[in-house]
Amino acid sequence: MKKIFIQSSTDISGLPTYLNGIKNHARAILPPEYSFEIGGVKNSYPAEFLSNEFLNGREILQNIINAEKNGFDAVALHCFLDPVLDEARELVDIPVVSMAESSMLMTPMYGKKFAIVTYTPQLAKKAFPNLIQKYGLTNSAVNSQYFEVSLEDIENAFSNPHNIIEQFLDACERAVDQGAEVILPGCGLLNIICVQNNISKVRDTGATILDVTGTTLKMADAQITLKQVSGTSISRNGYYESPKKSHLINS
Repeated sequence: MKKIFIQSSTDISGLPTYLNGIKNHARAILPPEYSFEIGGVKNSYPAEFLSNEFLNGREILQNIINAEKNGFDAVALHCFLDPVLDEARELVDIPVVSMAESSMLMTPMYGKKFAIVTYTPQLAKKAFPNLIQKYGLTNSAVNSQYFEVSLEDIENAFSNPHNIIEQFLDACERAVDQGAEVILPGCGLLNIICVQNNISKVRDTGATILDVTGTTLKMADAQITLKQVSGTSISRNGYYESPKKSHLINS
């Protein structure tokens, strides 16, 4: 049995509908020989500000280290901010895959230009342009779009999704007007809402909405398989060189 730890950047225990949505989708995406566990953070800070992302990061990093100790074969970050991705890859030897990196790198197989669509201007204007630049995809991206609602509104959309979906699709159409061929839902909650309501196209435009949760889990599956069958693992020569010992994280 192969095991994946799915790490959210929210207090997932307080969002049972979202938690069940991830579980159901993971069961549909992953092969039957996989098991998984979903974890969050106990002290969740709103993710739209960089300072809050920093505050969430230490607990997420510790959870990833614990996942390796507890025998998980990979960690999948279920947050479009890719929190502590580089730091985790320095410290653990199991694959750590993330939502933004995995889905952005997948988009050229579905269309030549992509856009991220999210629910808050801070993410669209600050965090996502930084990630696009980091992954070297500036020439493939059009401007991120947003529709301004609260995270609580997104959470409530699991029971009443129509208004959120319509606002999301309106923002998607703005991205398509700028040349986007593939839309990436810029939030794990938003993606699960799309999946649960079979939202995979931008109305009648022909543009595709990528399942970023599914993409992340399949990337974890691929890296586990490559490591087990071919011995392929993360390079320790260069960017992901590992410190001999971390004084910041429990070991």
